[in-house]
Amino acid sequence: MASIGEILRRERERQNLSLAGIADQTRIKQQYLEALERDDFESLPGRFFARSFATQYAEKLGINTPELQDLLLKQAAPLEIFGAAAGVPAPGAPGISPVWTGQQYVVDPLPEGTASALTARKLTASIVMLVAVVVACGAVFWLWQRSQLSSTSASAPQVERVKSAAAEQPALSVPDTVSPPAAQPTAPAARVESAPPESSTQSATPPLAAQVRVENAAVGKISLTVVAREETWLRVTADGKVTVERVLAPGESAVTAANEKARILLGNAGGVDIRFNGADIGSVGPRGQVRTVEFTPDKFSIVEPVKKPVAEPSTEPETQQPVASNN
Repeated sequence: MASIGEILRRERERQNLSLAGIADQTRIKQQYLEALERDDFESLPGRFFARSFATQYAEKLGINTPELQDLLLKQAAPLEIFGAAAGVPAPGAPGISPVWTGQQYVVDPLPEGTASALTARKLTASIVMLVAVVVACGAVFWLWQRSQLSSTSASAPQVERVKSAAAEQPALSVPDTVSPPAAQPTAPAARVESAPPESSTQSATPPLAAQVRVENAAVGKISLTVVAREETWLRVTADGKVTVERVLAPGESAVTAANEKARILLGNAGGVDIRFNGADIGSVGPRGQVRTVEFTPDKFSIVEPVKKPVAEPSTEPETQQPVASNN
């Protein structure tokens, strides 16, 4: 009986085909085709490769018959020994790659017990990995807890030292009752400031009484301050009430306030300076002349008497004539 290799070679030569052409068409290396024609199965990777290559070669030649397949199974059977001797994995070994036979992929079934063995190995590997992860997490947690304890113990002495220092400080004694501070005299709204007098002439009205009267009307829309540069008699009326009536010595001043109307009667108009709501109103008359200055919240006016009174009149003139007005 002819061998597989002889059958393939004779048919190829009969069809006048070259090995190179068949190798290009079947995608099988030419050296493997030559090994098949020599029945040199040791040069092939394994039994399934030999069957696949021989089947494809026979199909290309058109002689792939059941009889040829039976002959191939008989003659290619010893390849298990040749493949094992050559260091190639045996066809039935677990994990071998599927082989294309020309019609379908063929894979040998795993031996009995192989699947369970693989499952057991996978399970064991999973358990080992899980244990390793748990141990690693435990180690990390232990290191973190140890660092926390170390930092806490390091800060504890500092807290103790602070507490000790606070305990050593004497407690401040707080009296049961605290006496209020001595009352400081408040500056009155209307006051009379004294300077060294140049004349012994003084008003019969006591300064303290003048201060009290002015203080009662110290807050208002009209604020007036009279500062004496020369000895001057004056009478100040705020909202119809006399708040100051006296002689101011040089350097003395009088302050008053009103809500609607105020009037200042001066015996020496050129000897005083008047500030109306903080602004100096300028000269209100010549020295030694009597003038009356009337104030409202938004303006003031200077009234000049018709008849020249005495230097220090005790009463207001009967008839007066307005001479100037500031709107």
